[in-house]
Amino acid sequence: EKIKLSTQVLVLQHPVEFRRKTISTVPLLKLILKECRVMVGRSFDAKLERALDDARDEGRMPLLLFPGTEAITLEDVDAMERLAEISCSHSKLDAQSLPLPSPSNAKPTSPKYLLIIVDGTWTQAKRMLRNSPLLLERCQSIQFTGTSFTSIYDSIRKQPDSYCLSTLESCERTLQLLEPHNSKREEASRYLLDALKAMILTQMKFERRHLEKRPDLIRNVAKLRDKRERQEQLLREESRWNGQDDDGTITTTACDNDMAELPEGYSLRPLVPSDAAYVNSRWPFRSNKSLVMIEKQILADNVNATKFGHSTCLGIEFNDELVACIIRHRNGSLGILHVDEDHRRCGLGAILLRDAMNALVFRKDPVFAFIIDGNKASEAVFAKLGWKKENPLGKKGTGKRRAKRLWIYSPKEVEQ
Repeated sequence: EKIKLSTQVLVLQHPVEFRRKTISTVPLLKLILKECRVMVGRSFDAKLERALDDARDEGRMPLLLFPGTEAITLEDVDAMERLAEISCSHSKLDAQSLPLPSPSNAKPTSPKYLLIIVDGTWTQAKRMLRNSPLLLERCQSIQFTGTSFTSIYDSIRKQPDSYCLSTLESCERTLQLLEPHNSKREEASRYLLDALKAMILTQMKFERRHLEKRPDLIRNVAKLRDKRERQEQLLREESRWNGQDDDGTITTTACDNDMAELPEGYSLRPLVPSDAAYVNSRWPFRSNKSLVMIEKQILADNVNATKFGHSTCLGIEFNDELVACIIRHRNGSLGILHVDEDHRRCGLGAILLRDAMNALVFRKDPVFAFIIDGNKASEAVFAKLGWKKENPLGKKGTGKRRAKRLWIYSPKEVEQ
């Protein structure tokens, strides 16, 4: 369940950042915070004005997280008092035409905020502000001082300076300062930072695997070396996090070592909701409701991946197009294991199944699937990885009466 805080968050995202789906931190904000919206564009007029009007009607003070001479520094001793005074003055102006409440019913309330964050490079953000004058006209600018720690996001994307933070880290720090007495503040902060760590470690893992297969893609060796040094530092600091060894390697299950790696040109990645159309089109049991179901399952898996660092809904790309997939159904079973015809007999199905089942083993969740009687190809792949029929002596059906057989996997049955 998403976390609801008093402060609403509105992210204004530059289109270039929106296209950086694999390293963007904004989707993590939407997955964790209940009151979070995203607008994509280079300028914001009508939509932004409606959002500001709605905030005013709800008694929320719009705050723009952007440094400047007029910005209130949240670490200042009187920062919250100044914000409360500005919020109170705005409320009085908005309520001049409304009847005042009786003294017996009048209760002081804590200020409520609409936190607006601009997601983009500094050049993009400044241009977005120039193209959207409402941001400075109707919002109070706020800022926070430099932090003592280095952004972990720097491990996958170089920051301009050591004190710069990602959008998610900036949002987390601002919410900490705006809601010091909210009981859910620490929970939100923990989930946000853990989700960021999971995304970074997953990105590092797939990036290294991809470059090992395609070394010709390396354009700047010195830049890559610096990046690897930052990543090694993060791995050393987080060596005990998410089952990692002290040397920075990811702990895996036994079946990792006896399976072939991806052929050259292929890349493995977690599925995202926009991949649901591909998965649905490959499922022989699809219906007019299955697309929505698959989208929900992929989204749910994205949320779980932020907690555990491993995905169970996976896809394999070739030339930037999906050619294979597997998902975890709502009942917990693995299914829709599919490889396109032109890409079969390369071991792709076994690799997808291996990584999905390893994710479930890591989470200590039951590992099971249902296979239709007579599906020899699927049975062979599952059996190769140590799966067994729960009831191998069960009566087999034929034609339309073919039964779904329960297959299970137990890590203890695999030779170590």
